[in-house]
This record gives sequence, C-alpha cells and structure tokens, in this order.
Amino acid sequence: MPTYNPPTKNEDFVLYVALASTTDGASFKIDPTIASGDWKVSKDGGALTDLATLPVVTPAASMLLKVELSAAEMNADVVSIVGVDQTIPKEWADFVLSIPTTA
Repeated sequence: MPTYNPPTKNEDFVLYVALASTTDGASFKIDPTIASGDWKVSKDGGALTDLATLPVVTPAASMLLKVELSAAEMNADVVSIVGVDQTIPKEWADFVLSIPTTA
C-alpha cells in the first residue's frame, strides 16, 4: 500500500472524509449521494476543475467518502478540493480542504 504521509507533489493521493448532514448539522451524512460535478480541485489557487475520479462511499453504507487524487491533480504546492452538493435541497454540507504538498 502506498504511503500518503506526507502528501507528495506529483504523486497520487488518497484520503477519507466525512460530510456533515444538512438535515442534522451535528451528524455525518450516511451514504451521501455524489454526482458528477460535485467535486472539484484547484491547484495553487487556479481554476476549479472536476476531479478525474468521482469520490465513492467506502465502505458501503458508511459516512466515509474515499477521495482519490491523481498525480496530475497533485502537481501543485497547495491542492484544494471543493465539494458542493448540486441537488436542491442539499443532502450534505459544502466541503473544502487544502492539502500542502512536499517535494
């Protein structure tokens, strides 16, 4: 299994996140629905583009969302991922995480 600590520039990276429920902001959303266009990446403050790989709930029926970034998506000093549920009403709260990389 690859080592992801620390996150390395130009190397693929996998992380797991949980999304807050919009129904109950004190709880994580179980089995969130993720659609194309919900998740984007920005490299060093550049334009937001769709992630190459759509995040998936892993393990199934849990609150854990597996986010995979390719080496190309990690080609920056700071990689920011943005998740915004496009459904109305939203099922899960907006999400932002910035990842500083090492050489």
